[in-house]
Amino acid sequence: MAGGFGTRLGALTKHGICKVMLPVYDRPMIWYPLNTLVKGGITNIRIALNGRNPQLIMDFLQDGSAHGCQISYTYHAEVFDSPVQHFMCSENWIAGEDVVVMLGDSFFRFPIDFGKEAAPHIWTMPLNGMDDPSKYGQVQVQGNRVTHLVEKPKTQFSNLIQTGCWDFPDDVFDRARQLATTSQTLQFGDLSQEYVKEGRMTHTSMPPESYLDLGTPTSLYAATVIIARERGIAMLAKK
Repeated sequence: MAGGFGTRLGALTKHGICKVMLPVYDRPMIWYPLNTLVKGGITNIRIALNGRNPQLIMDFLQDGSAHGCQISYTYHAEVFDSPVQHFMCSENWIAGEDVVVMLGDSFFRFPIDFGKEAAPHIWTMPLNGMDDPSKYGQVQVQGNRVTHLVEKPKTQFSNLIQTGCWDFPDDVFDRARQLATTSQTLQFGDLSQEYVKEGRMTHTSMPPESYLDLGTPTSLYAATVIIARERGIAMLAKK
């Protein structure tokens, strides 16, 4: 998912710059979720684009062959209020199969094997003060089963967060259409909640500091520092 306004990034995206093409150390932001998908076994990828400079993304990724995958695109000039609306544009392409959805501002530092778990499934992480909890959906679990999930609650009730990746079963589009009749701002967390209510949603808990939502200047900088440190590069020279 590479749509959205990028409003949390302020002046960086105010004048139409596409959020997912902002640099995170030495690569555009979108390279990181794409790399996570490919390493996890997902090589047939559809990227949802909108009217905010989609050509930049297409020029960088092209058909995906240079990145070890096959990429196609769906385009809608309007920026929807709901990311699920962009997702719905790919229903015919998905053609009744289970589908992995990943947000374009996701930064994973933990390998994901997408063939290991059955849908519906999410990946969670203890936040442990690493980032602002209001940015994330929060979950409660019992074993590998998700028992409670709230999309960006006003009051923190759990230290365990939902990351920006979902594995949905083939009925997800029917559910999205039903929910869309009552909500114009439908989120993937709202879709997940339906499976939680039925006791079907499972999760994999990743280690702390395995994931960041790159949608704010603070987390964008934090990811750059993390990569630099992993490569043994000092960000600031000491006088």
